[in-house]
Amino acid sequence: MGISPQKRSGAQVALPMPVGRALRGLGQDISAARRLRRLSQEDLAQRIGTSLSTVRRMEDGYPGTALHTFLRALHVLGRLEDMVKVMAMENDALGMELVREQLPQRIRTDRGNTPRSRRGAVTKDDSSVGSYTDELEGF
Repeated sequence: MGISPQKRSGAQVALPMPVGRALRGLGQDISAARRLRRLSQEDLAQRIGTSLSTVRRMEDGYPGTALHTFLRALHVLGRLEDMVKVMAMENDALGMELVREQLPQRIRTDRGNTPRSRRGAVTKDDSSVGSYTDELEGF
């Protein structure tokens, strides 16, 4: 019987510096938004359903704070939609560029399977033009 790797549930893993800075910055921004709304840390903790110490750790940028705690705080502060917009696929320039690089240069059809009326160029008054644009909507 082989030796299974042990889980390191309590072990700390070193965070990359940019991640640590981002966590601290997000915590500071949540703290500022809370204070601008005249909410105490106790008020925020009650509204998001967590303890005061968790809110303090979140605002300090503690890496063990659960993501859902940050998201619930953003929701209470009215900023959750901003986070959702930032993470939207259409705002992922690198991801979209990688997808474009993988697109084939040419699309070839099997002429034997294509109806004769479809082999010609598509004209403006062709009724199927709308169906082509519907399929590509959002790209």
